[in-house]
Amino acid sequence: MPDAYPYTIANKQIEPMLTRIRTAARPERMNRELLNTWGFTASNDRAIVSVLKGLGFVADGGSPTDLYDRLRDPSDWKYVLGERIRILYSDLYSIDPNIHAQPDTEVRSAILRLTGKDEETSRRYYLTFKTLAGLANFGSKAGDKRSEGAPPTTAAAPPQAAPPPALHAEEPKRRKSEYHYNIQIHLPVTSDISVYNAIFKSLKDNLDL
Repeated sequence: MPDAYPYTIANKQIEPMLTRIRTAARPERMNRELLNTWGFTASNDRAIVSVLKGLGFVADGGSPTDLYDRLRDPSDWKYVLGERIRILYSDLYSIDPNIHAQPDTEVRSAILRLTGKDEETSRRYYLTFKTLAGLANFGSKAGDKRSEGAPPTTAAAPPQAAPPPALHAEEPKRRKSEYHYNIQIHLPVTSDISVYNAIFKSLKDNLDL
């Protein structure tokens, strides 16, 4: 939970300074000499650099960061400002993701609770927050470079099951032609076994049994 937010009482100079950042060359350092060159000669104007440091656009030593380059981009500066506001005031946005769109009294009360400061100090925090939020764009940038060039996703076709192996009907085995003879023999009724022996011997000799 923060006990302080960077602020300036020269809030009306924030927008002109952001405009100057976009139109001027990238400096080696943001210092008093540079601000005087840019026309920000009042002592209160220097506090805006502290706000830029809190937002991550300027390093502690005064040198511009990579985010500073995005702040110079006419098509991107509002979006990067919105991103950095959400980070600097993350405790406020944890209360309400759209805290910048809430009534003034609600935002001021939230800052008062979070920081534990007196009303005058909380009011100064709020006025700087309100000024920054009024300049930022909190929406998603159309054609964001991070998403450009990505090939359209298409649903992958489900894998096709391999066709079942063809079933070849087994050709019926050809049966060998066979001939069967049904020979019925009527044996005479006799008690002489030699008669039967003679009959069977004749069958064997003539029919190859």
